[in-house]
Amino acid sequence: MIVILASASSVGHARASRTPPPRRDGHVRTSWLNGRPKSDVTYRDDAYEGEYRTWYASGAPYELRHYASGHEDGLQQSWTESGALYLNYEVRGGRRYGMVNATPCASTSTLPFYDTPQFTPRWTPVEHRIAPFRLRTQTGASISERDLIGRVHVASFIYTRCGAVCPILVRQLARVQAKTAARIVSYTVTPDVDTPRALAAFGRERGVDPSRWWLVTGDAAQIYQLARTSYFADDGRVGGAAAFLHTEKVLLVDREGRLRGVYNGTQPHEIDELIDDIGKIE
Repeated sequence: MIVILASASSVGHARASRTPPPRRDGHVRTSWLNGRPKSDVTYRDDAYEGEYRTWYASGAPYELRHYASGHEDGLQQSWTESGALYLNYEVRGGRRYGMVNATPCASTSTLPFYDTPQFTPRWTPVEHRIAPFRLRTQTGASISERDLIGRVHVASFIYTRCGAVCPILVRQLARVQAKTAARIVSYTVTPDVDTPRALAAFGRERGVDPSRWWLVTGDAAQIYQLARTSYFADDGRVGGAAAFLHTEKVLLVDREGRLRGVYNGTQPHEIDELIDDIGKIE
């Protein structure tokens, strides 16, 4: 084996002679070895600018992004190779609206509307509203969607025997009760065991004010339907009408029954944003 040793002076000379890579400007397209497009990107002064698209080697779309001076600005989407949308949000003023990998993102001064399970932000009013229902609260009182109209409400889905997500979520919602005038509506996903009496006991132990915070039970089919088609709280990983996957999602609903925000109820900073957002639409 022959080992070649370079002197310090020669190494220093080599480093000094290196030139930095050229800055990127303009429209750049790349392709996979099979000839299919790989990326279609525009640069301005070495930063992303405008629309940014990428594809899988199969030809399936991978990303559709938008940038301004290298920063996310506008719609941001990504798909699995099979076509499932797993990243879907919009950036305005440096803040995100929508969903990132099923994790809710923050809202800002002008809140969007949502009308699909993908939580694509809509910047003009939508037709989607919370559907009709008739259920009962922890006091035994009958309520319907009409009782929610005219007042901002925050919706969640819990169950009294939950030992993981629910205790954290309920503690965070207690902050919403303390700091806002919004109605809080927590629907049980196990109404067969969470009777009004059981919910009342659960609420007393956790400082739930029944005049402000409704713990709701009743017909399971109605609750699951509301979760899936009104609040879009079920992410679909469990199938069948009789099955519902518990979720950390917390939904903000305006006075007209329209979805205006989606948050991870276990994350304190997202509840801070929820509290702030409630003040924007009250």
